[in-house]
Amino acid sequence: MSDTIFNKITVLKKDLYSKLKQIMLESGWQNISSRPSTDYDVMFSNGENGKKEIYFQIRDIASTTTGSSTTFSNTNSRFFSTRLSGRYLPGSSGVAGTFSKNSDTWKAVAITYQSEILPNQPIELYYSCNKDRLIFLTDYSLSLTLPSTLNYIGVPVTFADEHEWSSCVFASSIGSGRRLYVTDIKNDYSVTAPITCLTYLGLGSKNKIGEKILMSNMFYGSTSEGLKGTIPEVFSFGSTDGLVNGDLIKNEEKIYKVFETTPGTSIVYSSFISKFIAIRIQ
Repeated sequence: MSDTIFNKITVLKKDLYSKLKQIMLESGWQNISSRPSTDYDVMFSNGENGKKEIYFQIRDIASTTTGSSTTFSNTNSRFFSTRLSGRYLPGSSGVAGTFSKNSDTWKAVAITYQSEILPNQPIELYYSCNKDRLIFLTDYSLSLTLPSTLNYIGVPVTFADEHEWSSCVFASSIGSGRRLYVTDIKNDYSVTAPITCLTYLGLGSKNKIGEKILMSNMFYGSTSEGLKGTIPEVFSFGSTDGLVNGDLIKNEEKIYKVFETTPGTSIVYSSFISKFIAIRIQ
């Protein structure tokens, strides 16, 4: 089970994007963008082992359209945007750099299912960040009756040799099916956009054996190559039976909190499959 305890702070929605960047920079990431007006924020890290090359773009733009100027922080928008850009070669100062995954489209990094959220709305932010990845969960006061949302950007735990740069993943609890985006898998190095991979749980359709709760990391892979990796620190469940938002699950000295991430009753929603996910809080 996870040894990482998520931090918790309260942040206004208008400050969330800048706070996430600050968290990454303080955790050892670099913003290597040579032309922020067009390349936006290009986050880079050598990883926890110092041997990786991890790249992705983020921008304080509430659109998946190239060239849009609608901001996330200063409007009622519920999302900013990201691209899995692959290797980035910066230009000289003020000159645009070069992206290896230059055909990727911008993806929405949503923080709620609600259609809009005011800039001054307080958000309970749970986060875990190191030089490999950023995981953040946005939660809200009970009076708002809003589901939580979790996003993961960074390297997964891979089961195979990586490419000359490190695979980078974007997974979210808001999506259009049980899938995630990854920059590379073994047979797809030459493509100019990330790969869509299906996600799976190593569980059946029940959440309990006796009094014990069953939960699992989410795995991803391709039909041609099987399972390729897993997303650490985040746990999902085989069904919704017996789970309630805010439940605490104890494993010896470790405590995990259960969050309901989407409305409705279907068990298939997004990268994490179950509408309920758990992270360690103590």
